[in-house]
Amino acid sequence: MQLAPIELLGLVAGAFGTFAAAPQAVKIIQTKQARDISLTTYLMAMTGGILWGLYGWFEGSLSIVFWNGVSLLMCASIIWLKLRHSGEPG
Repeated sequence: MQLAPIELLGLVAGAFGTFAAAPQAVKIIQTKQARDISLTTYLMAMTGGILWGLYGWFEGSLSIVFWNGVSLLMCASIIWLKLRHSGEPG
């Protein structure tokens, strides 16, 4: 299967957008502190990922579906870390 150049661009862009949250997750894991992390931000990002993933599914866009699926895992991980390593949620 050959990818169209625009789909390849989407795959590269999605990688950068998705893994932008990785340093935050690593920092929480290292410091075991997440009090200053905004739960609302990551809940909104996760909701956006769900909606973009559905959009990509209906449009048949591999890059949108794939990277938003990965993004959901990243956001869910940070939310879990936030709830686990935070004095108070929110």
